[in-house]
Amino acid sequence: MTKPQPEDAKDKDVAKDKAAVKDKEAVKDMPQLSISSIPKPKIRVPRIDPNTMARAQAPKELPKDPKLLADEYIADLHSANWGGEETWVRFSRLPQKSHTFLRDIDINCTLANIRGTERALSRRGRSTPTSNTLSRMLEVFEAAKLANIVPDRYTYQELIAINVDLLNFNYAHDWLEKMVVQGIKPTIRPYRTILKGYSTVSSELDSARRLWHEIKTKIAAGLIAGEKSDEVATTVDLLTYTSYVAAESKAGNFALVVGVLEEMDQAGIKPDITLRNTVLDGLVRHKGLDAGLQEAELMEQSGYELNGYSYTTLLNATIKEQRDEEIHKLLEAAAAKNIVPPAYLMQKLTIDPFDVLSIMAKLEASHKVRLYNVLIESAMRGNDFTQVLQLIDHLKQNNVPANVVTYTLLFDALNKAGRLDQAKSMFTKVFSSGELTPDAHIYSIMIDACGRHGDVKTMFWFKNEMQRQGLAVSEPVYNSILSALSQWRNGNLQAVMVTASEMERVKPTVKPTCRTFSAIFAAFATQAQRRRLGLGELEFLQTWYAMATDKYYVAKDSYYYFMAVNAFVCAQSLPDAMTAFSDMVRSHKVSHVSGRFMKNPVRMLDLIKLAIEHQEYGAALEIWNNWQRLRLPPISKAVELALFACDQMGQPTVAINIIRGLLSMDEDVYCPQFVDESVLALYIAMMTKHSMLDAIMPVVHLWTTAMTAECGSEPVLSESTVAKTVAMLRGNSHPGAAAIANELLTHVDAHFPDATPV
Repeated sequence: MTKPQPEDAKDKDVAKDKAAVKDKEAVKDMPQLSISSIPKPKIRVPRIDPNTMARAQAPKELPKDPKLLADEYIADLHSANWGGEETWVRFSRLPQKSHTFLRDIDINCTLANIRGTERALSRRGRSTPTSNTLSRMLEVFEAAKLANIVPDRYTYQELIAINVDLLNFNYAHDWLEKMVVQGIKPTIRPYRTILKGYSTVSSELDSARRLWHEIKTKIAAGLIAGEKSDEVATTVDLLTYTSYVAAESKAGNFALVVGVLEEMDQAGIKPDITLRNTVLDGLVRHKGLDAGLQEAELMEQSGYELNGYSYTTLLNATIKEQRDEEIHKLLEAAAAKNIVPPAYLMQKLTIDPFDVLSIMAKLEASHKVRLYNVLIESAMRGNDFTQVLQLIDHLKQNNVPANVVTYTLLFDALNKAGRLDQAKSMFTKVFSSGELTPDAHIYSIMIDACGRHGDVKTMFWFKNEMQRQGLAVSEPVYNSILSALSQWRNGNLQAVMVTASEMERVKPTVKPTCRTFSAIFAAFATQAQRRRLGLGELEFLQTWYAMATDKYYVAKDSYYYFMAVNAFVCAQSLPDAMTAFSDMVRSHKVSHVSGRFMKNPVRMLDLIKLAIEHQEYGAALEIWNNWQRLRLPPISKAVELALFACDQMGQPTVAINIIRGLLSMDEDVYCPQFVDESVLALYIAMMTKHSMLDAIMPVVHLWTTAMTAECGSEPVLSESTVAKTVAMLRGNSHPGAAAIANELLTHVDAHFPDATPV
């Protein structure tokens, strides 16, 4: 039983609650700041967060043994399927003492994961390297160097490759030279990597030629190792020949290409279809379709069988040259080899898709459905939903058995056309007979479509049916569900929390992605705008924000940060909002983040207001200081709030620096659009209040000059603003206030005669 409080304690609590309500109401009016609204400076008592106290009083975990940490890292590194972000975060958290227990193979695997090689990311697709990727790899290399881990040829190859990816060819050569200086005889692979990079840049043809001759010279001198450590390369390999041929073909130097092919023949190396397609592509680009057709004929006479890439290259040329007759011939020839061109190419054809079906009638029965699927996808790309249905009818009339891919495309088309009811009806009709079984992709499409249309009940029916069929619910499906719940007006956070928690419980565990967390944050923000979050709900939000970094090592994008800050602001949780804000500012994606906030600058204003509401004026100024770094649009209300924070902290000098910085052309933060007449009036009132009258007129002159230069004409100043400002100065007890009022009136009369009070 709870012990009753004394009456005086209750009275104190009631008074405290009333004061809190009063403060909150005052903060709501803060956007309407005026001269008279600046209160006297408050003596602020630091707020004590009980959760922070609990964390501070909790016993600290004893640091783990460095070798044990290194062993754990090594075991997970080689067994788990880490992405570049997770690999980097895990490595950066290793204490320096643990680095000495790593091997060169561990460093190489770390570098490969961070770079995002096909070998490291074969299951997730290759990521695009950036300068940030290079910086991280260099930090790993330096850490290994400090730990006396000697780099091997694979270490250098990763560093060469990342510089080639970023087109830093000079640095790539530098790393190759460092490898040689260290006494490592390189294989042909790093040379080929650089040569392949040169082949993608037309302006680097001379560099490609110099490197090509260097490769051959070094092979002749025995300076390039074979793939096995005890071998020496004796000849250029096929892949390196292909890279050089690509460079010359791209430049249209076919006489040199012929010479290289003859050299290959003398060396006993037969070009493969990839190399010949490289030549074919170059001929088509520089000499047109006829030259390409001649090369294709020569390829077939030489025993090469044209593949999908060959026909795609030739068809692209026929479309460009509008050679309909040749298109017919090429489609017929492709059909004879059961080759179906890709959908993006079919979309470019001027031929009716039903004529394409007739032209390619030689396709074997098992490949005809693939042609229908490609034509359906092509129609979807052009948003021609009517043609999609016509192709489905044509398929049925010609007794071509549709497969799961066909219906996947159909359901996708129906849902994109906004015909969800028709898609649900079609689903029942197609799969109720049992002839075909829907796969995970079809369920995923239906779940996403139901969620987008707000049909949450049916969305969960499809999810449960999917699980009943024994199909694993994947991360994209969970993301679709969470995205739908975040936009569900009648929803509640319980469904969000249950769905998110299920991702951790299912076997195998579904790893959340950036989109997962963004959807969760969006759902919490939506609900927090309507009601106050419960303690358990706020703890869930805090836990999942922490897990994004500490448990799942999520690679965060701009939307993630935007939604995280928004969620905590709506939840009125300033410490968490500031944590998310600080993480965002430190992020290398800060330029992309700014785009989000530029579209919704009110979110940043809400964050500043929340800081002021909690009397955390230092936090409010921290947000302001990053306003321009984030390149947010100039909003005078933001400056007003910053000045208010300075006033409450008793720091008028900071306010002077803010205003002078915005108005002085020689300052990096110059942006006079922030300072309208209300901001200027507020500044004058603040300087008067803090008895810093000498700081008023210099800023008034700066404001006039800056705004005139920015606007092309003198800025508008209203009579009412001038009248109130002058009245405030004359009513002040400071002996110099009246003189400032007269000086201000003289300036107004000279520059803004229409604003002079009558």
